[in-house]
Parts: sequence; C-alpha cells; structure tokens
Amino acid sequence: MKLLALPSLLLAAKLSRASVVQPAARWATTTTASSVPAATAASPTAPAASPTVTFPAVGSIPRDFSPQGLEELWSLVGSVEPPPFTTTREPSLPIPVPSPPPALYPSWYAPAPSAIFPNLSLPEGFIFGVATSAYQVEGATKMEGKGPTNWDWASRQPGFIQDNTTADITDLNYYLYKEDAARAAAIGVTAHSFSISWARIYPFGVAGSPLNQEGLDHYSDVIDSHLAVGVDPVVTLYHWDTPLALDAYYGGFTSPQIVDDFVNYAKTVFQAYNGRVKTWYTFNEPSVSCGSTSQYPFNASMAPGVNISTAPYQCAYNLLKAHAGAVKAFREMGIQGEIAYKNNDFVGLPWRSNTTDDIEAVERHASFGIGLYANPVYVNGDWPQIVKDTLPESYLPRFTEEEMADLKGSADFFAIDSYASQYVAAPPSGTAGCQANMSDPAWPACNSVVLYDSNAGWAVGPSPDPASNSWLQATPQMLRGYLKELVERWPSDKLYISEFGMDEPYESMRTEMFQILEDSTTTNYFMTNLGEALLAIHEDGIPLMGTFSWGMIDNAEWNYGLEPKFGIQHVNYTTLERTYKRSAYALCVFTLVLCFYMQSLTLRGLVTLAEFFASHGISNSNATTV
Repeated sequence: MKLLALPSLLLAAKLSRASVVQPAARWATTTTASSVPAATAASPTAPAASPTVTFPAVGSIPRDFSPQGLEELWSLVGSVEPPPFTTTREPSLPIPVPSPPPALYPSWYAPAPSAIFPNLSLPEGFIFGVATSAYQVEGATKMEGKGPTNWDWASRQPGFIQDNTTADITDLNYYLYKEDAARAAAIGVTAHSFSISWARIYPFGVAGSPLNQEGLDHYSDVIDSHLAVGVDPVVTLYHWDTPLALDAYYGGFTSPQIVDDFVNYAKTVFQAYNGRVKTWYTFNEPSVSCGSTSQYPFNASMAPGVNISTAPYQCAYNLLKAHAGAVKAFREMGIQGEIAYKNNDFVGLPWRSNTTDDIEAVERHASFGIGLYANPVYVNGDWPQIVKDTLPESYLPRFTEEEMADLKGSADFFAIDSYASQYVAAPPSGTAGCQANMSDPAWPACNSVVLYDSNAGWAVGPSPDPASNSWLQATPQMLRGYLKELVERWPSDKLYISEFGMDEPYESMRTEMFQILEDSTTTNYFMTNLGEALLAIHEDGIPLMGTFSWGMIDNAEWNYGLEPKFGIQHVNYTTLERTYKRSAYALCVFTLVLCFYMQSLTLRGLVTLAEFFASHGISNSNATTV
C-alpha cells in the first residue's frame, strides 16, 4: 500500500493498535531533520516544520552483532508493546462463509458480472490474489529474534504518525497467519502476496552477521500453511522496512554498501524457499521508498555526502543495482519460478489535451515516475533520456556498461500497483522554464498531478476518506488506457496488477458492524476495475494474468494511522477477530463466475463447492463455468 509523497505520487499508509510512543536512544545525538525539498512539499506526510529527531550520526554505532548489540539497536526505538499472545493459532476448519449481503442496486441498474460479460472469461491460470506487507499486518515487532527496522524507529518520531500509534501489534498476522490463509482460501483466493521482513532473517542486516533461524523457520511455515489450503505464496523481499542497523551503520539505501547486503539476504531466502514459491518480487514500489529518504524523519539517516536533493536518486541507483544483483543470483542459483519488482504510479493523461506543455509534462511524469526504474529493467538498461538530460551526475550516478547489461531484462514479467490514474499538467512556469531553473519548486520532474478535468472541474473519480487520503480516486474509466500505455512503453509478455484497492470513506467513524461491513465504495471500485481489466484482456490484448486486491485485511496504513480501511475484511483491534465485508463477497463472486480455472475448494478441505455456491447465490449454470 501507499505512503509518503513523491513529486508525482502520494502514498496512503499507516499503523494500528494504540501503543504509547516513547522515543529512546542510548547513542542518540539530536538531529534536526532537513526540510522537505520544495518539489515534495505538498506531501501530507511531512510536517509543516521539521521536528527534532533522535538518531545517532551515521557510522557512529559499532558493528556489535551480539545480543547486547541488538538490544543497543532496539534502544534507539524505545519501548515496544508485547503481543497479547505468542503462539501460532490454529484455525478451526472449515472456515464459515456467512450468507452473502443483499443486492446493492436493482438488477436493471447493476446486473451480475455473468450477465454483463456472458461470453467473456478470465484466462486459464488467472490469479485471484490478495496482498499485504510484513510491517502492516504482522505485529510481534520484537519477537523471536527480530531486529528493529526503520519504520519501528520512525513511527515513534514526533508528529510523524497521524494518531501517534505504532505497528507493534497491528493485525498480529505473525501468529494468526494460518487463520488468515484459510480465510482467504475460503472465498476462492488463489494467491497471497506478502513480504518478508529482512530484519527477521538478518536482525543486523549485514552479510556475515548472525542469521536468525527462528525468522527463517517462521516464514517457511507461513509458506507451507498457504500451500496447505491451496493458496500460492507470492513473496516480496523488501516492502520498505529496512533493518535499522543498516541506516545506522551506513545510511541504508542512500549508500552503495547496501547492494551486497541485500543480495546476501536475497540468496538466503531464495535457497530456503526454493520450489515452494512460484512468484517473487525483489522490491515493492521503489519510487516511494526512495522518495522517503529525503523526507522527515528518514532524512536523519542519509549516508555521508548525500543530501535531501540527491538522496532519492542515490537510493534509486543503489536499489536498482541491488535488484539486478538479486535477480542475477536467482538465475545463477537455478531458483524455480518467476521474478520481478512491483512498479507504482501512472503514466497519466494531459490535463489540457491540446496543450503541448501538458503533453510534455506527461512524458516527464512517466520518465521520473515509473520510467526511472522500468526503463533500466524493461527497455535498455539505462535511465530515461529525459532524466539524464535533466539531472547531473552529482545527483544521479550513471550506470556502467556492465551494470546496464545486468539491469536490462532483469524481470520476467511486469507488475504494477495500479490504484488510479490522473491528469498531468505543466507547472506554472511551464516545462521549459522549470527545466532551466533548478530552484523551481517543480524541478526536476517539472510536472504536476491534477485531480479534476480542465473543462468544468469535475473530479476524475470518487474519492476515499478525505480525512486521511488525498492521493487516491477511483478511475476505472482510465484503466484500459493505462494498461495499454504500460505495455507499449515497457513491453512484457505477462502483466500482473500486483495491488489495487480503495479505502472506504469514513469507515473508521462507523460504530455498528452492519455499517462497517457495508463498504459499498470499495466494492464499486473493485467491480468496475475488474470489469475494465476483463475488457482489457479480450478487446485490447493486454497479457494480464492476475490481480491482487489490497488488502486482505484492514491493516496499519503507514503514517496515516487506522483511518484508511483498505481491507476486504474488518479487523477488531481489541479481539483481533476478522469479518468479511461486502467487497470480499463481490470479489469472490466476480472471479469465480468468470474464471475458466480454479483449484477446488473441496480439495482444500474448507467447504464443498455446492455449499460455497449456494451460500453465494451462484446458480448451477454459472457454477459450471468455473
């Protein structure tokens, strides 16, 4: 899911159970976080003034890999809320699937998917997935040998987390993963995309530092538990949670030292889980994690010689080399399956279609957004030309011929977290004026995202909860054009929508369960986007082979707190009980009715097909198309 803001992309994200934030740091030196650059000043995640944070000078902490050294690192974080229980809970099977909700609209207004697309079906092998990430759902922050992460530390910095909470508990998926896997399987989910926390495998992050066998064994059982109920595990190696030790030792991804450490971690995980994971991702949404390096509070741990202007680009350079190194190892080791990374953002449409400046702004948005990472991997191994023409080498290091060779083709498919598309306009100074002026607030990308049309000011689509989320609008009408742009610009034989979703407006303010479960805005988002995706496959020839709904459950949405509710299941943060929302049923019925192929729920031992279809009101004629 999303977070922090970049010049072209905002993230929506945050945390969960209320843990009192108590910053502490044994070595802490007081550091004033630098201001956010003007180009990113619109970010809702950056406070108006830069608070004082406590973080040691980068490189000042000794590399002590003992238990005492680990506790010293945890002292930078402060107190951690322990979980209410510390053993893995076994689910009671079969998972009950309650009666479906009543129709949301009259049938003449919103027919069933089978009636709208009577002759269309999703291709054989199409993946009906859900997605989560370790930091957002696991909890158990300091359990079983895990080291602290940058987010464990950041969540305790003044003013950073909207409701002053941490993710110490969140959904406690760390002990409830078997239940979560079974609940996903019970509604027909065929894959769960989740991430591994690097700090659970290598608490210190560094190659040659102690391996945490408990962490390795934990994820092994997570994978096996998914396979046991017929849900394929899709594994992301890095979803923004860097081992805090690496930030302290050398500045994390703003330092080239991270490349070898990440590749070492990747090799360990590949070897441990080879043959049980079909689909791998190295990184999730790198433009977001790299963009955050220049923002409060992460800019307190930049590598020596890196500043807030250069940090995102130094990070991009190092991250891409880490990706290429991991993929090279994956292939040399003969690891089974496919591998890529998860893109984000959108290409966009010119706000004023007849304006040359706005058309050029779209190209700049594409180059500084998706293209910054996708061009090296899917095109020619190098940065987009627009980016090279704009940024000097002091900002953006140039790739060597060897690095370009390693990068080009270092993905087996294209994955996009496609939450929405938007209009793109030239900055007030114009694209040419902006490019010529490094002090222009919009430099270097020199474009701006617009959330309404240029004719009458109509929004591009319905908005989510305005109290917490300004970056997302539902834009299914733009999806087909968006997917065509992706395939044309960054060709690939297979494409996954690796995340898509929308938070239900004002759900956090609802007090009755019947109100909470009626997530009609989220349901409409999923249904309209899936319908457009189906048409994209059949009418546009898009090689789309899977969609992953965000999220499997409500979770810690990074720095926005609990207000955004993206989950297709409600989580009671007192009891940790999960409950299916309307959107879960809608996703299930849409996919089951239209799929050629689905692994039998009967074989999973969860529920008979007859019981499942009867409980979802699916007729026998529709059921036979599955």
